[in-house]
Amino acid sequence: MAGPSPTADERRPPSSSALIVRDVVRGLYEGRYVAGQRLAEPDLMRAYGVARSTVREAIKRLVAEGVLESHPFRGAQIRQFSRHQAVNVLLVLELMIGLAARQAAAHIGVGNHRTRFQESLDRLLALESASDSYDFVRARNHFYRTITRIAGNEEIERLLPSIQVHLVRAHLRLDREQRFVDYRAMAGAILAGDPTRAEAAGRAHIARIAEALDALPDTAFAPRGSGHLKLVSEDI
Repeated sequence: MAGPSPTADERRPPSSSALIVRDVVRGLYEGRYVAGQRLAEPDLMRAYGVARSTVREAIKRLVAEGVLESHPFRGAQIRQFSRHQAVNVLLVLELMIGLAARQAAAHIGVGNHRTRFQESLDRLLALESASDSYDFVRARNHFYRTITRIAGNEEIERLLPSIQVHLVRAHLRLDREQRFVDYRAMAGAILAGDPTRAEAAGRAHIARIAEALDALPDTAFAPRGSGHLKLVSEDI
């Protein structure tokens, strides 16, 4: 049975401001934008070939999404975290990914969940040798979105995008081989319908990211209380 036809809003291409938002987030992964970097309106107007109103709308959206911070008289800059804040992001993420994996494993036999999840896993594993590409980032994000949707937990779906984990994880390096060992462990437990093992695998993966963060020297971070983290241009 075919799904509902897309609405007019769904068929409409993204606005120029939405494209800027997407490119700034992508630029964080690719190293074109870094934490603490100021985004001046004239520079963005030239870079994207748009009017000031479009740039201001994009900045407004990025501030609302927590990617940028706006300061009076200083304009906007990429949000930064202190070490304390970054650790807290990963502690929250560990719990959320663990719970999502647990619930996905419990619901994997419902409807077409198994097929959808296997497709997202295949897409991710196909990029194992290209895990430094943005295609990999998109496949990884799709993998996690599929897990949260199969989990059926609307609160996780609502909250997960708001914690801006990409501002932390897009700039840490986790061993490629270990990373895919973790993905396979999580996926295997979900496909086996084993909630306990799926939760443990999901939490273990995020814990390894936290270990990579902890290994960074203090000079990589702004002082606690300033709310800033200097990110290094490496992907996990």
